[in-house]
Amino acid sequence: MKTLAFVATAYIPKYDGISVYTENILRELLLSEKVQNQELFVDIYIGENVLELLSERLKDSNIKQENVRFIPVTTSNFYKKILDLTMQLRKHTPYDLVFMTNFMPTVFLGLKTVKVLHDLSINHYPDLYPSYYKYYHDFLIRHAKTFDDAIGYISKTTLADMERFYNINEQNKKLLYVPNGIPFKVKRYTRPEVSEIEKKYDLQELDLLVVGRINKHKGFDRILEFCKYYDMASNQTKSFEKITLHFVGKQTSETEGMLQDLHLQNIQLVFHGFLDDEGLNTLYKKSHFCFFLSRNEGYGLPLIEALWFRCIPIISDIPIFNEIMGSSYPKFNDTTGYTKAIVNFIDDIFLSVSYRKNIADEIEKIVMKERNGYKLAATNLLAYIDKIGKK
Repeated sequence: MKTLAFVATAYIPKYDGISVYTENILRELLLSEKVQNQELFVDIYIGENVLELLSERLKDSNIKQENVRFIPVTTSNFYKKILDLTMQLRKHTPYDLVFMTNFMPTVFLGLKTVKVLHDLSINHYPDLYPSYYKYYHDFLIRHAKTFDDAIGYISKTTLADMERFYNINEQNKKLLYVPNGIPFKVKRYTRPEVSEIEKKYDLQELDLLVVGRINKHKGFDRILEFCKYYDMASNQTKSFEKITLHFVGKQTSETEGMLQDLHLQNIQLVFHGFLDDEGLNTLYKKSHFCFFLSRNEGYGLPLIEALWFRCIPIISDIPIFNEIMGSSYPKFNDTTGYTKAIVNFIDDIFLSVSYRKNIADEIEKIVMKERNGYKLAATNLLAYIDKIGKK
């Protein structure tokens, strides 16, 4: 029986993108025949403060099998967590592989390791990050390039960025494709019927939605540019009695600064803060459009959620969205602008049933393509483990 150390210490109670990824790939791994048939022993390293939370969310995955074990790691502070993780991994080894769902500074581990790289936003937009973080980020990737057995990546976009910024490719490093997908917590909810969604377009109200961290990196300035234009525009083909822009996500001092001089007459802004799944899903189903005008993304889980609930995305023209949505889906950039072009898109959706159907058909194809992403990630990881030790 081979042994795997699955490091899930990036899992946090606030349930960010890394947590979603960690939970879903682990679930698919535990449901695999290799684990169910006890052909693979799995130690799950998890923060002591979220062990019960993760166990509860994975309770349908037979986590009580004799070949699955949870090992708590201290979370009192970052440095103690790294030290405790390193010591425990060395204590419980030998492992055939240590798999980490994000990059961590385990420089003294000395074990066969694969860490997953999600995105290189900091390389694209270094000015949006603290200066020290770029040095730390570079160190982690260069260490992995030199010492880790392989590097995991979640998308073709990440793969291209690794080569662009660090000259990492399949010719000079073993690489493992472990993609994102549609989370199981989303797939548990029934998708709204098309007929139900169509009723939204008979209303004289327009509901727009933004989900995620509200800052410049996520394109909040572009959304506000659209709002200012749409608020004053008198030439849009479709007029509404009420326009509401909903925000779900964390506000920061940056958010407050960007809103300081904003004065809208015809668009109401509603900040919901954090919502549970039920509340967020209700907003997805209610909203006609959801904005994703980010400057860069690793994947874009809120985009996938919006697609599942048939909320039409308004997206920026960035590589990862091209990878997910395909080349034919409408996208917006500095050339098209974020004002009149988006207004025209909204008008076309409302006024042309055939155009709306074409967009809906594209969304269905994307959902079908992405729905088994995590299963593919687990399958690829298991295949990698199976090859270890074979000539």
